[in-house]
Amino acid sequence: MAGSIQSGRTEPSVGGRADEAPTGGTRWLISAGLLLPVTFVMSMDRAAMTAAAPVIQKELEFSVTQMSVILTAFWWAYALFQVPGGLVTRRFGPRRTLALAGLWWSVFTFVTPYGVVFLGFVVIRAVLGIGQAADWPASVFTLHRWFPQREQSRANSLLLCGLYLGNVVGTPLVVWIMTSFGWHQVFHLFAAVGAVLALLWWWQVRDEPREHPRISAAEVRYIESGRGVDEIERRAELPWRAFFGSGQFWAIGAQYACLLLIQGFFATWLPTYLVEARGLSLKQMGWLGALPWVAMLIGVFGVGALNDRLVRRWSSRIRLAAAGYLAAATFLVLGALTASVPWMMLFLCLSLGSVGMVQVQVWAACQDLGGEHSATVTGWTNLCGNLMSAAGPLFTGILVGIGGDWLLALMILAVAGVLGAGCWFFVHPERPLRTGTVPSNVTP
Repeated sequence: MAGSIQSGRTEPSVGGRADEAPTGGTRWLISAGLLLPVTFVMSMDRAAMTAAAPVIQKELEFSVTQMSVILTAFWWAYALFQVPGGLVTRRFGPRRTLALAGLWWSVFTFVTPYGVVFLGFVVIRAVLGIGQAADWPASVFTLHRWFPQREQSRANSLLLCGLYLGNVVGTPLVVWIMTSFGWHQVFHLFAAVGAVLALLWWWQVRDEPREHPRISAAEVRYIESGRGVDEIERRAELPWRAFFGSGQFWAIGAQYACLLLIQGFFATWLPTYLVEARGLSLKQMGWLGALPWVAMLIGVFGVGALNDRLVRRWSSRIRLAAAGYLAAATFLVLGALTASVPWMMLFLCLSLGSVGMVQVQVWAACQDLGGEHSATVTGWTNLCGNLMSAAGPLFTGILVGIGGDWLLALMILAVAGVLGAGCWFFVHPERPLRTGTVPSNVTP
């Protein structure tokens, strides 16, 4: 992502300059071949419970309230353990952390059908959330170490693709498996795939590129030449006051809370909105509801490539993030106001696509702001966002009840977009937390 800190090391080497991209790339195999599938399967574990919830509720005779507690137990645990997940990643390294976390959540995905009673399901889902909490900090930290800053936006786009691809294909795939083999087998299948990927991660990945047995010397030089951080500073410890005493540390968490409040509408309430407020059939809702997520993937990949190739100054990226927020808010309101279903879907697609524009900048900022402490910054940011993910659906439901329709709720979400845009002007990733100053090799 970053690209904002230009390499200060351009030592010549045999076969080309250190900052010349080598052919092939172990780093891309790790990003596209491992991180993307790991994140995709993790998102499918979540989709499995959401899609199977009506069947589980009916079969085990849970009330609506009990089922709501079961579903949200995961998200509260996932959110609250984001910072501990970042600290564990920092202490033990992303290779060990993500491998163990993958085995952890695979085991508890497998045993999910055997919760039997209400409390059993709550405990299993909460423990599953604790295991998955380490995934995002470990993944972002891996990309920080394995990619020069000039390529990190594209690498992060692949990571985001794995996460959001689950929203496009998750529900149809889970429903097909349930109808073909039974709902128990959904959890067994994803658990088995997750365990295999965790073992592959341990086998194929190393914490540092130079430790990998099959990477070329040219690729190691290329990666390390683009980090822009020396070895002594990279290993320096930071006291907690360096984090909590930084205004931009709070600002990046606040903006992500605003972002996931908007994104949470699409993830949780969009199907209900399309059916109840717009009168669509379940069949129509099924394929129309996936279109905004396709738009989000387009936004993620488009801005990822734009960042790495053209928008390398953080001053420009901050404006792009703020513009994405304002566009998301504007198109959300336009979608709510229009009476035409085709125009509504176009506006909603543009709204979530704009959210994707911001998502790329968020993780770029975490990597540049935190440097070797990016796992901690990522965990904090994800904590703020996912606390809002857990509380946001309830908040939106209350607003719908107060207003009697959906317009009030969507207007409030648009206000969150404006606030999120404002937060970005207090974020300065070109001034890393490790120093509190602008390094000499930064182009602000």
